[in-house]
Amino acid sequence: MKKSGLEAVLIIIGIILVSATSGLFKHQAFSLVTYGEEFITLCRELVEPHKLVYINPVSDVERPLFPIILKAFLSSARIFFLALGLALTSSILLMILYFSVGKTIRKGIEGVSFYLASLPDIFVIGILQMLVIWFFKQTGILVIDIASLGENQVILFPAITLSILPTFFFLGSMVSFLQEEEGLPYVELAKGKGLGKFRIMFIHMMRNVLVSLTYHGKQIVWMMLSNLLILEYLFNVFGVTSFLFSYNTPAIFAITSIMLFVPLYFLLKVMQFVISRKIGREMSL
Repeated sequence: MKKSGLEAVLIIIGIILVSATSGLFKHQAFSLVTYGEEFITLCRELVEPHKLVYINPVSDVERPLFPIILKAFLSSARIFFLALGLALTSSILLMILYFSVGKTIRKGIEGVSFYLASLPDIFVIGILQMLVIWFFKQTGILVIDIASLGENQVILFPAITLSILPTFFFLGSMVSFLQEEEGLPYVELAKGKGLGKFRIMFIHMMRNVLVSLTYHGKQIVWMMLSNLLILEYLFNVFGVTSFLFSYNTPAIFAITSIMLFVPLYFLLKVMQFVISRKIGREMSL
């Protein structure tokens, strides 16, 4: 816990140092003096976050940063964690389907997974929005809201869209890990005892597979966060990444980065702790 706490503090200090880099250049010339001044100013602002403000670039109206930033953060958090839950659930269901069908259908699933995973994120988002609009024009039924309007913030559709690429990443990884596990002695022993395929898979093999999958936690989180900015912009969602994109100042960059970092860091450390207890040895994420 001491090591994790020190690591978190050092990362937050790093975020603050990076946030002040706008002061490195003054009149297109490198200057450590202006960087130091920007850093000191930023630290003073972060000590009193309740006094922070942002300025609307259109109306030029100044407003307090809190609590509006918390509303944006909660909107992003709902989309992110709902997408993560959808991705895990969908990948497990697809994995059960994959191991329940013949080789021909398996190849079809592998092909669809490969092509969807290789598509650009913005292309997937655009195609899904156009499909909903096309269906609405054909039937007059709006299956799901495709963009936010005022207080009506869409959560489900962005979460479904954000979950697509992680779903096939999870699926491909789990299938690969399970195929590696199939030839190990403990699996052969379980088969010899007459245990069913899915019982072996979910009781014995999945524990090891989830450990291997968790090592990719940072990669998955980074992939989803990078897509979140595109999603919030295209779905007109008032989220923390779109807020940062619209009101980019050193203080706002530092606040939003720390708000994104803390819960995700905590989530990864909880996963690390749980898995370390399960496997009986230390692991690092």
